[in-house]
Formats: sequence, structure tokens, C-alpha cells
Amino acid sequence: MSQNAETDKKVRKTSLQIPLPTQLAIWAGAFFALAIPTAVRWRPFETVDIALLRLVNKGLANEWLDAAMLFFTRLNNMPLTWLLLIFWLGYCAFKQNNERRKALLKWFLSVLAVATAIGCADLLSGRIAKPLVGRERPAKILRDVRQVNGGGKAKGFPSSHAANAFAAAQVLHELAPPKTLWWLLAAVIAFSRVYLGAHFPADVIGGAMIGLAVGSIILWFGNSFRRLHARTYAVDVILCRGRR
Repeated sequence: MSQNAETDKKVRKTSLQIPLPTQLAIWAGAFFALAIPTAVRWRPFETVDIALLRLVNKGLANEWLDAAMLFFTRLNNMPLTWLLLIFWLGYCAFKQNNERRKALLKWFLSVLAVATAIGCADLLSGRIAKPLVGRERPAKILRDVRQVNGGGKAKGFPSSHAANAFAAAQVLHELAPPKTLWWLLAAVIAFSRVYLGAHFPADVIGGAMIGLAVGSIILWFGNSFRRLHARTYAVDVILCRGRR
């Protein structure tokens, strides 16, 4: 099998099963289904959201979970987290590619994809969506919220922690194993924000929708680049053969 055919096969295998416009419509629809009632302070919606917050924040409270949730909510601020992730992406890149040059390129692009996904998700959630929706943090709305580590200074909806975590998980799911671990980590990080009293449940779900949308776009660009690279390689091979 030719190099071009092998690359095309890999792209088809790893490409998203659902078309990008459909994915974006799903994530955007879910986001606005939460953002609109949150922005207008729809009472039935807020009642359910507050009840779920109290169930998690106070109903599950214990010292062991306090420590565990603090660890996961701070995971993205730990330098060791990023060093281990960069190392793991490099290991996977060299394991999947025999040629050193291709492995290094795959490693660089993988790190770039994850960093871009997190950066875009953080920008959309923190700088654009939060000011537009304007929802306050739980502690500024409710008196009985149990805050383990403060509630944050920015607005509440959507959660940037959740957006960043799910954007990274969406990209890492395609780039490196273990695929299930990335989603589990994203879910626990999002859950930790509710448990610690930093966000309402709707905040983290809305953040997750932004993260999934951003991750889908990054993967689409990545797969498009791979297809272009495969076609360029095929043209080079044909030209080289024609000169012989």
C-alpha cells in the first residue's frame, strides 16, 4: 500500500463520524438552551439549578472529597500536569511513527492542537460568554453555599474550567490513549467546580458545550491539514517518478 493510501486511510479512520456543522449545531443548541434561561433569570430553571447545586455542594460534603476535588480543580495550574502531558504526547508520536522527522512533527502539532483548543475555549468562555450572560457565582446569589476554596472573581456562566477540560478531552481523544481517561478527567474537573461551590451545574454544562465545539473545530482543521499533507506527498511522489 502506498504512503498516500495509508495516510488517507488513517484520516478516514480518525476523522469525526458526525459532520462538523451537525456537531456545532448540537453543541450550540445545548449551550443556548442553558444560556438563555440563565441570562433572563427564568425562575423554574434557576430553582432546579439551585437544588442540584445544594445536592452536590452540601449533600455530598466530606473532608476526603474536599481534598480530592481541590486537587482536580487545580490540576490545570500544576506545571507537572503539562510536563507529563507533553511527554506523553511525545511518547505516543514516536510510537506511532518510525521516522524521527514525522514523529517530531506529530509531537509538535499535537501539543499545538491541545494548547490552541484550551486557549480558544478559555477565550470564548471567559472573555465573551461570561460578560454576555452576566450570571453571578453561587456565593453572590445564595447565602448557604459551602465554599471550600473561594468562588472566583469572574462571572459564573459558563465555567472556563469545564470549557478548557472538555476542549482538551475532545482533542486528546483522537491524539493519544487512554481515550476514556481524558473524558473522565474532564467530567471530574467540571464536577469539582459544582462541589466546591464555585459554579452552578448549568455553568459547567454550558462550559462543556463550548469546549466540545472548540475541540470539534480544532480536530476538523487537524484532519484537513492531514489530508492536504497526504495529497502534497502524493504529488511529490508522482513528480519524482516522472523525472526518472
